Amino acid sequence: MSIYFREKFKQLRKDKDLTQEQIADILHVSPKCVSRWETGANYPDVDSLPHIAIFFEVTLDELLGTEAIRNEEKTNEYIRDIRNLLNSGRLGEAIDMARKATKQYPLHSGLYYHLLQALCKEPENHRDEIIAVGERIIRNNPNDWGIKYQLVQRYADWGMRDEAKRILDTMPKELWDSQEPYLGLLLEGEEWLSNQKLRILRARYYLEWLIGAYISKADVDTLTKIEYRKAKMQIERLIDDMVGYAPNHLERAFMHIDFAEIYSEAGDVEHALEHLEQATQDSLHHVDVMDETEADGSNYMTWPTPRNLPWVLWEDHLSRSPFDSIRNDERFIKCHELLKENSRELR
Repeated sequence: MSIYFREKFKQLRKDKDLTQEQIADILHVSPKCVSRWETGANYPDVDSLPHIAIFFEVTLDELLGTEAIRNEEKTNEYIRDIRNLLNSGRLGEAIDMARKATKQYPLHSGLYYHLLQALCKEPENHRDEIIAVGERIIRNNPNDWGIKYQLVQRYADWGMRDEAKRILDTMPKELWDSQEPYLGLLLEGEEWLSNQKLRILRARYYLEWLIGAYISKADVDTLTKIEYRKAKMQIERLIDDMVGYAPNHLERAFMHIDFAEIYSEAGDVEHALEHLEQATQDSLHHVDVMDETEADGSNYMTWPTPRNLPWVLWEDHLSRSPFDSIRNDERFIKCHELLKENSRELR
């Protein structure tokens, strides 16, 4: 509360065009005392607070920032609840709550950010609102590169090339012509090691994204796609080991199910079944993790459906036609049954 008081007190003093010495004389305290109030080093005694509020013609709640504290607690509660809804795949409820929160707190950028994240889960259904919310965020925070990237991607997907280029032109032009790759030159010891790990991790996500985009659009044959996906997986495992990250079983489950589908399509039954079994094991490892949510909802990625990972794998992926070639194999049937047995709605 002292943080709110010191800022409010300083603002009120300056609004009245008074120096610290003048306000000290009015309140019968020393200038040093006023200085310590404004730096947060000290705090007025309880008996003095009503007199200060009367002098500045504000309520005690305004002086102490009580309302601001209540608002912060409420917005944090909204963000936690929105994220928990997203984590459990309850997208409609998350969007409704985020809309309500932004109407109640129209100046809170964090609430708009979470509204945009929710809307972008179904971009085709919320095009106008995504544009309005995204443009509002970057207008108020021009250096929010993550939101700018999302808008560029959406505009490109919707064929709005001029709008995408308008935002793209405001972003850094070259990855290498920036501080990021070279910051490590000025560091040593543990600070250098920590910096290098972070830089490598960020480069990994960028490279994986580029490879994934290439695989999805380039005119390459099935075997070449397999080799690219293998390289992508090797990069992930190498860097996870380097930075000390535990395996991300959700990402690996999707990676293996993709491998299984491609190998099935190519007629390589053995490799298809091996990757299907690995995807099944990764998804079973992840079952309990998907139900664990911290108080702020931060432990898990947003998830587009109330169904857990095993359910999504057997219902959405194993039903695809490339798996027809192995659908009657005993190993396929066993994986299918395991996934169904462990399917449930997220809690």
